[in-house]
Amino acid sequence: MKPHGFIATHYRSLDTKGRLILPPEYREYLAEHAEEGEEPCMWITGYYGKLVAYLPAAWNTIFEQLSKISFRYVKLSNFKSKVIGLAQCLTPDAQGRVRLSQALMREAGLTKDCVLVGMIDKFEIWDQQTFEALSTSEDISDELAATNLELDL
Repeated sequence: MKPHGFIATHYRSLDTKGRLILPPEYREYLAEHAEEGEEPCMWITGYYGKLVAYLPAAWNTIFEQLSKISFRYVKLSNFKSKVIGLAQCLTPDAQGRVRLSQALMREAGLTKDCVLVGMIDKFEIWDQQTFEALSTSEDISDELAATNLELDL
């Protein structure tokens, strides 16, 4: 049985207009979650050196959560400004491409080669060199223990 959601890692290249071709399975998942009579779309924003694409329902929840952040918390307020300010609703064209804005590409350091990483209910878009520099050999046991989450890997 095929897992349901945004999964796997896909390598893609941006074209000269900043367009990125989404994998067919990502487009299918977007279409499955489109409102009746609406075009499939996703909300993309950037933070921590990557872009993150959300289904509209998930984005609405995040938007509500961010709207509760008070301006008296400077770091959180700056984070809110960046995340909300960069957010765009994108609909794939007939070829399955989305056009990323210059602001989004700058935020994630995207130039040409990108990696789309499925995260089940969302997916990330990384610059390929940045993604490949991430380490999976670091000891994560302390952080994992702090989450009270058990992983059988």
